[in-house]
Amino acid sequence: MKLNRLVVTNYGPYKGQNAFNLNTTHEEPIVLFGGANGAGKTTLFNAIPLCLHGRSAFDERVSEREYHNRIRSKLHESNGEKATEASIRLEFEYGNLGDTEEYVVERQWRDRGKSIEETLMLMRNGSKLSDLQEDKWQDFLKELIPPGISQLFFFDGEKVQKLASAIEKGEEFEQSLLSLLGLDLVERLDADLSVYLSSKLDESGHEQLAEEIESLRHEKADLEVEYDKLESKIEKKRQRVDKISEEIDKKETELAQEGGGFARERDSLKERKRDLDQEIEEVREEIRKLASESYPFALVPGLCREVVEQLKEEQEAETEAAAQARVVSELDELTDDETVWSDLNIPDDASEEVIERLQVKLSESLQTHVPEPSLSKDFSQREQEQMFSVVEDALHRVPPRLSELTEELEDKTRERQDVTKQLKRAPEQSVLSPILDEINELNEKQGKLKSEIEDHVERLETLETKIGRLESELEKKYGKQEDLEDVSERAELASRTRKAVQEYHDELVREKLDRLEDALTERYLRLTNKSGFYDNVIINPEEITIEIETINGERKEQSQLSAGERQIFATALLWALAEISDRPLPFIIDTPLGRLDQEHRQNLVEGFFPEAAHQVLLFSTDTEITEEYYNILENDIANEYHLQQQEETGRTEITPGYFWTTDERDTGDNEVETAVEQQAELPFNND
Repeated sequence: MKLNRLVVTNYGPYKGQNAFNLNTTHEEPIVLFGGANGAGKTTLFNAIPLCLHGRSAFDERVSEREYHNRIRSKLHESNGEKATEASIRLEFEYGNLGDTEEYVVERQWRDRGKSIEETLMLMRNGSKLSDLQEDKWQDFLKELIPPGISQLFFFDGEKVQKLASAIEKGEEFEQSLLSLLGLDLVERLDADLSVYLSSKLDESGHEQLAEEIESLRHEKADLEVEYDKLESKIEKKRQRVDKISEEIDKKETELAQEGGGFARERDSLKERKRDLDQEIEEVREEIRKLASESYPFALVPGLCREVVEQLKEEQEAETEAAAQARVVSELDELTDDETVWSDLNIPDDASEEVIERLQVKLSESLQTHVPEPSLSKDFSQREQEQMFSVVEDALHRVPPRLSELTEELEDKTRERQDVTKQLKRAPEQSVLSPILDEINELNEKQGKLKSEIEDHVERLETLETKIGRLESELEKKYGKQEDLEDVSERAELASRTRKAVQEYHDELVREKLDRLEDALTERYLRLTNKSGFYDNVIINPEEITIEIETINGERKEQSQLSAGERQIFATALLWALAEISDRPLPFIIDTPLGRLDQEHRQNLVEGFFPEAAHQVLLFSTDTEITEEYYNILENDIANEYHLQQQEETGRTEITPGYFWTTDERDTGDNEVETAVEQQAELPFNND
């Protein structure tokens, strides 16, 4: 990896867009940033990992809110104005399978008041990554430049001092060294497997589930036993019911043979006989009544008809005689009626004669044979009408009614005779009672058994429901048990995998420590001022301790080194760790010399900065990379920038050159863009 360009916009003390050319060559691998404290060196130093990794760039875990607060504090503010947007853009080359690809990463922030909106842009060879979704770009960058590895290459004096302190304390050194070995991926995998294994073990519970299944099985088995017993009882009782039915049939047959059928009808026969007696008597009474009234006349119908006809003839004769007498009488009254005679030409004395002649003539013409009354004279008119009614009944109503009554009487009499015969066949109750008692007793037993069978059947239905419910619960438990067995298998596999990962981790640690031992020996002897006395660095892979072996074979623990020696040792350790990481990343070093003495500083300037990597970004004050050291490094510097903070505005101005070379190379224009444009024209620019 090689950095080409860094652009910060409204970030920290850098107002507007500020571009830095970071190109280096094999002969000139260093880009030097010079500035006093507070000029913005650390801001630039942190800008690169922040652009690459965002929130993951920080050594410690930070919450999203804390991250936003940190970004908001880095929004440029000068002359009382605070920017609402900021961005960092990093352009670099990265070797991939023999090819070199050019990447552009730009991370931009916008202050939305309550939150900070962050956008990430990633381009490769001039185009956005089309083979990855945007939400995967951050993961891609982490794989390309792992944050755990990059801390070996991006470090400042504080990190060196922290590592030096761990070397002194010893007990913290093991943890610090292991964290720097680049095993974070393996350790994260081991931690994830541990969490996964714990979660699967929590999901287990075989024993409790097995107890629940066993309990359900017992409960179901008990119900099934009861069910089988009930079925057996029902079958036996049904057999007893059938047997009793056969006994009842036999007794019924015996009872029938003894006249049981008649016996059971005896009472009804008696009642019917009483009814028939009453009905026969009623019929006879009605016949007697008919016989006492009109029936005798029915015996002499001819005589009755003659009497009636005679009476009617006599009545008609009497009527005609009365009518004749009435006419004669009326004619007499007409004799003196002048209205009859006035308009007739008849003498007055002749009217009487006319009347007499008319009376004679009418009498002669109306003269009929009137028999002498023989019957009617003995009966009044009312008696004659009664006679007519009696004869009418005797001739027309009494005969058919009497015939009906006679037939009814015959039918009822015959029925009564049959009932009497049946009553004579019915045996006495004393003969049938024993048989009937036995039949009744058998019926009671049979009824009791049927009732018990119904209760058993009802219980069977209840048991079927309960057994079905238990079977359903057991099916669910079995399914859960299969799932748990599957979980158990996965937990076992996870456990084996974790064991393999741990073995791999331990083996990887040993291998890396072996390589580190050689690399650290070589790097430390190049940097220490006791290279003639120290001969070797010995790493104990079991105890994770480091000793420095002298040329006399004596060993000195790392904690026994002086403060300056520990700082040099820590720098050599980071250098060696970077080498064995097999990641060709540039070194970015902030305030590197710290508490070192003159001799060790010169060792770093001469032996470390030009040799640390193919590209080194060096951030320094004029008290660290002094003019003396600058002269030593001058031929190794490809680009150099002098960062100067303006006290009036609080912003940082960038000028080409270093503390002592700025005036010579400065154009006098403080505008950042102009300065950057001028940088592109400087002879050390590798473009």
